Amino acid sequence: MLRSSMTYNYKSHKIVAVIADNLEPWQAMNVLGHMAVSLGAHKDDMLMGRDTLLDKEGVAHKGIARFGFIIKKGTTSHIAETISQARTIADLTLIDFPRDMLDTRHDDELAQSIQSKSDAELEYLGVLLYGSTDAVNSLTQSYVLYN
Repeated sequence: MLRSSMTYNYKSHKIVAVIADNLEPWQAMNVLGHMAVSLGAHKDDMLMGRDTLLDKEGVAHKGIARFGFIIKKGTTSHIAETISQARTIADLTLIDFPRDMLDTRHDDELAQSIQSKSDAELEYLGVLLYGSTDAVNSLTQSYVLYN
């Protein structure tokens, strides 16, 4: 679907991913990539801008999210606290990434690993939050930018 006019407040919502600060670069990119794919799969009607962007030669380019996407870093314990707090906020999309997602190879193995643990036993390597800017900022303002 081609959306020709996009009048909206681009600052009303935001996306912030927080990645554990003790990961190797390849691990951090893996965590971020999987969380971003999950957000796309669970998107709402507001997340995406135009489906297709056409350049002056008519070549089509896939559209991107309407809202800013910020990457930050923090400790695994701080990420776990943020996840716990985020679960109490309505209308906030929360995608978490337990270490089990790196340590397993197959979706069935992952499901079994997660099912065998309590939430307190999970080590969270990342979280991605999408929602109103105020809600997301309230949970992520203490984190520093990923560099």
